[in-house]
Amino acid sequence: MSQKAAIQQNGINVPALQIFKEDIAKNPANGMIDYKVNLKWLGGTKSKVSSTGITLGNQKIERNFSFIIDEPEQLLGENTNPTPQEYLLGGMGGCILVGYSVGASVLGITLEKLEVDLEAGLDLRGFLEANPDSPIGFKDVKYTIRVKGNGTKEQFEYIHNKVIQTSPNRATVANEIDVLCDLVVEE
Repeated sequence: MSQKAAIQQNGINVPALQIFKEDIAKNPANGMIDYKVNLKWLGGTKSKVSSTGITLGNQKIERNFSFIIDEPEQLLGENTNPTPQEYLLGGMGGCILVGYSVGASVLGITLEKLEVDLEAGLDLRGFLEANPDSPIGFKDVKYTIRVKGNGTKEQFEYIHNKVIQTSPNRATVANEIDVLCDLVVEE
């Protein structure tokens, strides 16, 4: 077995993860991460989202990724890309998936399958101000995880509980947070 294969489990470098965990336990500032994105309106309901960088501890990490957001035709879009809500659910599901992958790898479990299905519903009457009593955000978010590998049911339940406790995107959706906003009107 190659040295790289010896330290990889499900594509996760478990020893490097342990070194990072030890570092941020000793140096908490190294565990702080800030994300930045920029959105530009493309007309209609379309926008382009660009990642503009991550700061991890004192490291600036360049990020040059982008994606387009749109709405279906029924909601005045062109139906060319996912909606903001689909990206939000995808971000939550992606974070949960990472938690499972890392959790399984730390326990030495080889994964054969890992899938997350999410669904959530909105009452558009609130957003469109057609009914002042209708809520604005998701009513609830439901998700199902399907996992297969050489772990026991108890190990997968342990990972499941850890992911519920530690997934940043799940916590962001599930818990109330402060959202701060500035408005700049240019002339």
